[in-house]
Amino acid sequence: MKKCFSIIFFLLLITEIYGQVVPISSITINNSNGVPTDTGQFKTVTGVVTVANQFGGPSYLQDNTGGIAVFYNELSAAVSIGDSVIVTAKLSHFNGLTELVYSTNGGTPSFSIVSSGNSYQIYTITVSQFINQAWNGHEEWEGRLIRINGLTITGTGTFQPNTNYNVGDATGNTQLRIDNNSNLVGTLIPTGTFDCIAAASQFKSSAPYNSGYQFLPRFTTDIFQSGGPIIQTPPSETNISPTSITLNWTTQNAGDTKLKYFRSDSSNQNVVFTDSVYSAVQTTNHSVTLTSLSPGKIYYALAYSTNAQGTSVSSPKYFSTASHPSSTGKFEIYFNKPVDNSFAMPGNNAVGDVDLKVRLGQRIDSADYSIDLAMYSFNEVTQIKDKLINALIRGVKVRMVYDHRDGSIQQLVQDLINAGVKVQQRPQGSNIMHNKFFIFDARNDNSFSDDWLWTGSANITNDQFYTDAQNVIFIQDQALCNAYTREFEEMWGSHNEINNPSNAKFGTSKLDNTPHIFNINGKRVECYFSPSDNTSTMVENMIEFNTNKSIFFCAFAFTRFNIANKMKAQFNPPSKMVRGVFDDGNGTDPSSVYPEMKGIGGSIPWNPPAPVYLDGQTGLMHSKYILIDSDMPSSNPILQTGSYNYSTAATTGNDENLLFIYDSLAANQYLQDFAKRYTLAGGSIDIKQISAVIPEDYYLGQNYPNPFNPVTSITFSIPESQNVSLNVYDALGRHVASLISENQSALVGAGTYKVTFNTSSISGGLPSGVYYYTLRADNFVQTKKMILVK
Repeated sequence: MKKCFSIIFFLLLITEIYGQVVPISSITINNSNGVPTDTGQFKTVTGVVTVANQFGGPSYLQDNTGGIAVFYNELSAAVSIGDSVIVTAKLSHFNGLTELVYSTNGGTPSFSIVSSGNSYQIYTITVSQFINQAWNGHEEWEGRLIRINGLTITGTGTFQPNTNYNVGDATGNTQLRIDNNSNLVGTLIPTGTFDCIAAASQFKSSAPYNSGYQFLPRFTTDIFQSGGPIIQTPPSETNISPTSITLNWTTQNAGDTKLKYFRSDSSNQNVVFTDSVYSAVQTTNHSVTLTSLSPGKIYYALAYSTNAQGTSVSSPKYFSTASHPSSTGKFEIYFNKPVDNSFAMPGNNAVGDVDLKVRLGQRIDSADYSIDLAMYSFNEVTQIKDKLINALIRGVKVRMVYDHRDGSIQQLVQDLINAGVKVQQRPQGSNIMHNKFFIFDARNDNSFSDDWLWTGSANITNDQFYTDAQNVIFIQDQALCNAYTREFEEMWGSHNEINNPSNAKFGTSKLDNTPHIFNINGKRVECYFSPSDNTSTMVENMIEFNTNKSIFFCAFAFTRFNIANKMKAQFNPPSKMVRGVFDDGNGTDPSSVYPEMKGIGGSIPWNPPAPVYLDGQTGLMHSKYILIDSDMPSSNPILQTGSYNYSTAATTGNDENLLFIYDSLAANQYLQDFAKRYTLAGGSIDIKQISAVIPEDYYLGQNYPNPFNPVTSITFSIPESQNVSLNVYDALGRHVASLISENQSALVGAGTYKVTFNTSSISGGLPSGVYYYTLRADNFVQTKKMILVK
């Protein structure tokens, strides 16, 4: 009796909180144009989640009457497949796909997870059933999880993000779509027949919405192949050294292991295998270590696995050995605006206020064999043009790839052409050649210590060098230079001094044919190019799988919500922070992520809002970098930099380059630039960890320098994770500033920390005098005195 009463009470409670729960099939009834008849009304349904956040959004859920998509970011981030949920949201549709959407217009959206680990039905149908859904009021399969067997697909290589593939069975043909958030991106397209589990969806841009059906597999295990072991993950590299490397891949079923490979010196080489490795051991985890390789060179490989059912072959794999030991792996990082060296790790001051023209000119002058440059804009800085011409005169081989500039040529580029520099121009189109890189002396093997790469955010113009905020990085590394040369020559169209316009490839014509993982002097570096290398997905994965404490960024253009949503999923103040600086004009662009992050606009404003700011300085804020855990050295910080704007155009059409550098020192130098840009924009960085060593006791250090004007630093140590606050008071005991988490205590882990106190960031400033700072922790309070002298 008690159990029966509890169930009745629970159902009454649901009705009271969420409103009338209705079957999903009752809200998916359409009018003659395929639009839900109750569009705009708030509906409450309950069902089991079949797609959580595998697509980033929407999620999908189904009951025993039907299925529906739910575009509700907070729900997608909170639920897992198999959760039973109750959802209240507004009924709508997106290009024919019936959805429940988050909206506060006309009602109150809500959701609740009732239970987890529930089973759900997968409906096995044919392609004919799928594309000829009974359209007598609603689509039978849309929103449900379906399985179609015996499919074949048009396409080879690896799955690309946000791409539709033609598939068919014996009954008809339809579209299989790969969402850019799915882990299917970059995996092998099936060969032969396969079965597929997927979310039944639809995309048709105009009424009537009675076609355009497509289905989306959620992850790699939703595709089932027959005939051979079936390679699930393509080969990936580990243990990279100058003369050896290990390649690893997995298969769905056990099979033997074979790898064929050869050195690939240019993008136009024929596939001619000269070496192979074989193991007859039947396994699903395959690993091959190659030895006696050449340092700093690119190789091409194919992995094979065979069992009684047949042979499976991987997509082409390009990999690089580490550079020759004489290659130093040195990083030189420069900023053309002031930096905040108070955030520097010992002996690691960033270099700000650099004349980029001078530093680049010095590198051009030191080149003695080759210079390859890919540059979006090149004008006004006549000294760089003159130095390139002088290099050509003294026998240096100079090649240039250049944007289409809407059919025109900038004057300095024309001067280079007139002087004999060969230039390959991108054909006119809607996208651009947006790279900004130079490669020095990488095309000969006389020396490996003079191979330098220059990249970053700066074009070669006076405004870019002197007015706009920029960052550039020089890297001395043979292997990385060779990868950039491979990308350059794909756009150049040949492997020699004469460009071949008929063979030159840009934008979506380019292939994923460069190595991506490098060992540079013991540091992991990843290199990707747009649009061939799934750049947005790589940035999203970097954020999702590596963030432990903070995400800081400077963004000229940031309209890619896929990336912003990954940041949002990590944002959990004060333990995980997202801070950023946007360029003024681009930040206020209607398509920018800034309003949502700031909590002041957009479709779903962040709540709580992120402390992000518009630059507000003279010139453009033109940097494009993201820092992961740069204020936490123990967390293997990552620097992402390059020419890549965080936009769809930069992801899917423009020619771009970007680097991930796993190095605490490089990330710390960029942190010093970020801290300055962020402070000038109106923000403040609360605290940074300088040691993860667990101290024996609490400690509050004396500020340094003391006396000071206007900046000083305070260090403290705590022996265990706890809530900490650090506040500043004047001589009369009046509160002046909160140095940790803006008047709130922050959960801080065990270790030693440094906090920077900049009096110039306080409105109106502070007068000279004696001030006191107090550290409060769970079991500790201490106050010390400091003196401000102006």
